Order: sequence, then C-alpha cells, then structure tokens
Amino acid sequence: MLGNAQPTPYDLRFSLFGIPVRVHPLFWVISAVMGWSEDLNLTLIWIACVFVSILVHELGHALVANRFGWPPEIVLHAMGGYATFAPTLGYSLQRSIAVSFAGPGAGFILYGLIEAIHKILLLSGTRLSYYSAVTFANLEFINLWWGLVNLLPVHPLDGGHISRDLFSYWQGFRGLASSLQLSLITAVGVALYAYSIGDNYVAVMFGVFAVYSYQALQQDRF
Repeated sequence: MLGNAQPTPYDLRFSLFGIPVRVHPLFWVISAVMGWSEDLNLTLIWIACVFVSILVHELGHALVANRFGWPPEIVLHAMGGYATFAPTLGYSLQRSIAVSFAGPGAGFILYGLIEAIHKILLLSGTRLSYYSAVTFANLEFINLWWGLVNLLPVHPLDGGHISRDLFSYWQGFRGLASSLQLSLITAVGVALYAYSIGDNYVAVMFGVFAVYSYQALQQDRF
C-alpha cells in the first residue's frame, strides 16, 4: 500500500513463522473507524477480522519471498499493510509475480476455509449466534472482495505490481509508464463508479490511487 510506516514506541511487535511483524498504532485506529458501530462488540469483531485477514495476506507475500531467499518483514499500518524484502539473488519475473500474487492468494485460501466451515456448520444444523454470523460474514467479505480489488492493475496494489512486471518484460524501460497509465485509467474508473453508487470510502481510496499514479507518471517522464 501507500508509503512506509515509521516505527513508534507504541508498535505491537511479534514474530510469526520466524518472520518479524510490526503493527503501527494507526492500524487499530483506522480499522475501528472503518467498522465503527454503536455496538462495541461489532466494532471489535471487525477490527479482529481485518487484523487476521491483512496479516494472512501479508504473510502470503512474506512466506513466498522467504522461500526465494529474500528475508521479509511484515508491517501493518493505517493504509493496510506491506511485506518488505530485498529481491537479490535468484530474482526473476516469475518469482516477482509469484510474490505479488501470494498475498491475495493466501486471502482466497482463507476465504475458502472460512466458507467451508460456515457451510458445514449450517448443514449440520448448528445455530450460530448473531456475533458468530457477523464474524463469518466479515471474514468472507474481506478475504474475497478485498483480494479481488487488490488484483486490479492499480498502483500500489498487488495487481499494479504484477502489471508493472509484465509491461516491463514486454516493453523494457517503457513498461513502468504503461503500467502507470493503465493504473491511472483504472483508478479513475473505479473511483467514479464507486461515487455513482454512493460508496464514498472506495471512491476516495481510488481517487488517492489515481493521484498517486498520476504523480508517479509525471516523475517517470523526467
């Protein structure tokens, strides 16, 4: 996602599968704002679902990068999260795309598991509590739809990274500009569509991505 989150004394730090994880305090704040409800339990459930889903997403990137010998670190912050690593020895187009796709891919796997468990419980006649049903719905929505959105060819989403790699492979040094042009057009289109249906959050987010793509395109011309 956009930018880098500088460390703070209030970061939550831990390790998962030997990979260091850092959670910036604004991650909790923005997650709470996105899922705010007068029912505090619903807000907490949303925050937990976002945390698990984004962590799994970034863990997908990090595990594949680590498999290729590129030691990663995961950071969750206000705009979502990212996995940092330095692709050195063994770098290739295929590996770069594999790392980019691994994040949404991990989310899709989690979605499949959650969906399967949900259906098994329903078919067995298990009566879910209201909060349990909300938890399933949140996890299914986040890991399916956020994953699909993340694959759009928009910088700095994973789909934008894949688009950049492919255009660079096809067009050489001109590939970045082509991927940014596609990113700008796609981001503007999604922002306008979201605005037309009243989804102001998505409209603003993709408006920011459009500005980001435009600025990067201008810098690439000099």
